[in-house]
Amino acid sequence: MKSTKELADPFDIVANALGCPRASLSVDSARYRDHGWDSLGHLEIVIALEKAYDISIDDKTIETYATMRGIQQLYEQLMRGGNCSDS
Repeated sequence: MKSTKELADPFDIVANALGCPRASLSVDSARYRDHGWDSLGHLEIVIALEKAYDISIDDKTIETYATMRGIQQLYEQLMRGGNCSDS
């Protein structure tokens, strides 16, 4: 995992993956509801998160990141020094 100083903003990651303006996302943004965030968009987001944060997201937790709220929680865990499988 990258150092917490190097972690990209999760809203920037999702906006880039979906090709939408960052300002159009909120913590309430979610898959199948916003900005073309369909199953393919979700895969793009997961890949972008793994690359940006130098982590691996397993199949059991992939659905956790189907909302901006879940992605924001991942970011906060990583900032505290946790990993994506922490509870």
